[in-house]
Amino acid sequence: MATGQYSKVINIQKNKLEGFIHNKEQWAVLIPGYLHHELLNEDDMIWVFQGDFGIIQKAVKVKLKVNNSDAHQIQFDLVGLSDPINGNGSFEIIQNQNESPQLTGNLTMKASGFLAGMMNPVLDNFVPGLIEQLVEAMAIQALQD
Repeated sequence: MATGQYSKVINIQKNKLEGFIHNKEQWAVLIPGYLHHELLNEDDMIWVFQGDFGIIQKAVKVKLKVNNSDAHQIQFDLVGLSDPINGNGSFEIIQNQNESPQLTGNLTMKASGFLAGMMNPVLDNFVPGLIEQLVEAMAIQALQD
């Protein structure tokens, strides 16, 4: 199972950052390789992005379903719609006293089925970079909004 975690301290008010992570449409467009998304309802979104999996580049379509949410955290499951790639992730805001808030992103993905043996090693390299790039882009965008 491919896992990535990345944290970034952002010089922003905590409540502004909380509002940003709960507006999925604001950060959906920031995923590396973003092609498009569709907001189905408050908790569900279809996300399509161009994945660069080493020697393979392909459009990946996943359903993001929020399964837990509070003021400082959003947790979600990912269900592969174009490929048997599933996973989960979260964004969490932690603020120590008298410091700027820290945004931590976590992402786990796993391929199953016929191509799992080939895809899982590729995901091991892909997922950590994906979550790092996404959290960095989220930090920049949150400051601009």
